[in-house]
Amino acid sequence: MKPASLFIGRWSPFHEGHQALIETVLITGKPVVIAIRDTEPSKDNPYSTSERWTMIQDALHNWGKLVRIIVIPDIDEVCYGRDVGYGIRRIDLDEHLRAVSGTKKRISAQVTHPTIWLTGQSGSGKTTLAAAIKSIVGDAVILDGDDMRESISSEGFSREDRHAHNLRVARLAQVLAKQSPVIVAVIAPFAETRREITKMIAPRWVLCRRRDQMDGRDFPYELPEAAEIDCLADGDANSPMENALFVVKAIRTREPNDPTGLVDSNIGDKARNEILQ
Repeated sequence: MKPASLFIGRWSPFHEGHQALIETVLITGKPVVIAIRDTEPSKDNPYSTSERWTMIQDALHNWGKLVRIIVIPDIDEVCYGRDVGYGIRRIDLDEHLRAVSGTKKRISAQVTHPTIWLTGQSGSGKTTLAAAIKSIVGDAVILDGDDMRESISSEGFSREDRHAHNLRVARLAQVLAKQSPVIVAVIAPFAETRREITKMIAPRWVLCRRRDQMDGRDFPYELPEAAEIDCLADGDANSPMENALFVVKAIRTREPNDPTGLVDSNIGDKARNEILQ
């Protein structure tokens, strides 16, 4: 491959401004290398590396072998010394293309399916509540703690292991939420972990509790502050279905337009009226 022009970016998403920028080089017959920064998934970075790779590939496939796509670690600066053998230049596009905003593109294409995260000690009723919420919330997907341990994690139960496991579940929820609402029934015992999850996927937090839940040194749990949760599910005061109605109603209060059809059409009129009133 002859010397190429390098373009580095998040490309989140890859849009017409990016395409026009890169094609200013391609139309001269010069190859380009497009480097995708391997950024950590978050609400502001919702696209995986493979999704961004596909966006670029689809947009520039007509240029064939002139385009090479690579993935690089996330960076915050490019450093160079004297006489490095290559140049750095700015390409100015017209005003219309300069105005294209990746942030606005992300907002307009933002996933609207909510993620409900049921947190609380073992035995606090998370799995039962998840099933009750699913009976109300149409085509929701449940990510249950025991299932997640058996399928996507092999770590132990140290603080670091639990942290890694919870973030892995959050990334899976982020992918699934593009298709349907997601209900996560995973303890997430540590405040720091929950903060990272909030930064990553901004779930609706529901604190579950019951008198017979597990407690003690073998069951660590840092209670969230009241401001950190969207709903409290008290398993002693209410039935699972009553708590499920409270949860869905709390979410609808924050998302009144219900863009995802959060309330399933198959539930009874009485339950639907309780939620919608």
